[in-house]
Amino acid sequence: MRSTKHVYVVPRWGGSASSDWYPWLKEQLEASGSEDNCVYQVHLLNMPSWDLPTIQQANAYLAQVLPPAQLNEDVYLVGHSVGCLAILHYLAQAGQEAPTAQVGGVLCVAGWFSVDSPWQDILNWMDAPIDYEQARRLIPEDKLMVLLSDDDPYTSGYQQNEQLWVERLHARVSILAGRQHFSSALDMDVRDAVRDLAGAWTEPMERVS
Repeated sequence: MRSTKHVYVVPRWGGSASSDWYPWLKEQLEASGSEDNCVYQVHLLNMPSWDLPTIQQANAYLAQVLPPAQLNEDVYLVGHSVGCLAILHYLAQAGQEAPTAQVGGVLCVAGWFSVDSPWQDILNWMDAPIDYEQARRLIPEDKLMVLLSDDDPYTSGYQQNEQLWVERLHARVSILAGRQHFSSALDMDVRDAVRDLAGAWTEPMERVS
């Protein structure tokens, strides 16, 4: 019997379930299930008040959708931009509530810890502490992947950003050329990264030298 992989997508600032590559990813993964010997169920989240996201509301909503006690190895989290930080805050909180909880993997797309020209609402996210150790404990050792671009208009210091992902969370980081903020209507690297996390074999991504 094929296992069911539940993939939850947390959108970028102001994004919704219909934004960017999210609907395309859902179609692609669900069509790939037989090839990957599993069933993908992709949940595109409409986060509350996401035009002005707050950590408190994000944590509360994710805990409602994904109660920490119900997390397991068949749950995969995909964050885009601020959605990556929302996932980290949620995992840190979930680890405190359910010490034995674990997920199958996490993919962070265009994830950042700071932006070049922050405004007050985004400073609230940049300045809020995260228990990285607690968040990382819920993710298997090699199952935190990060995709960054070498020309992201919001975070020009991609090499420093990469270093922080590695130092703070021991993430596997891929730097891709010319992808800006990963906001296209389709993205095969995102799709392949999710399939990689779920155990499917995919071609390695090309890294910027």
